[in-house]
Amino acid sequence: MNEFTKKIIKKRYVLLASAIALTFIFSMTFFNKISSTVEVFRANIELQKMEKQGYKNYDVLDGSFRFSIPTSWNAWEQKFVGGEIIYNLNYITPNKKIYGFIQVWNMEKPLGEFLEESKKAAVGAVDFKNYDLKEIMVNRKKGYLLEYIRARDNEGYIRAYEAFVDGSNGRIYRASFYTDEKDWRRYYPLMFNRIIQSFSIK
Repeated sequence: MNEFTKKIIKKRYVLLASAIALTFIFSMTFFNKISSTVEVFRANIELQKMEKQGYKNYDVLDGSFRFSIPTSWNAWEQKFVGGEIIYNLNYITPNKKIYGFIQVWNMEKPLGEFLEESKKAAVGAVDFKNYDLKEIMVNRKKGYLLEYIRARDNEGYIRAYEAFVDGSNGRIYRASFYTDEKDWRRYYPLMFNRIIQSFSIK
């Protein structure tokens, strides 16, 4: 086999390898788009199911605070001593994959300061995989949305979605949602925001 033939064979191998690589990249891109589309479709179906089940309205603290959560969720009030947490409603979904609470706190310090102190107290004691805090508005009330992923006590990670709203009346209104990271779904924030935006504070 002469040198010219070797060069032709080498070029063919390079072209073949390039074609295989391009085919692989195209296939992966196409597959990812299909998977993403299917996930969005499933998310919409799940969200529609939740909306059809309806929401239960809560009117608490002498009518000064109103909110709603899905009717299918199991919910129960819990009392705390000390006077800091003046209202607490725990909830959990029927499949036990989402759990959390809605609380009202008597708080003298500013909300931003409270959250900053909470973060400093947790860093080192809690293994955060991700931590993101941003400002939000809830029915013309200033608040913060906190999303984080932290290690469980045994294994795996918990994903949290929490809202803290400044009531401008010495109170903080909190909604917290937790789920295992492996159980997280794309439609969860839409559902959680629906609950958060239901807050009516007088």
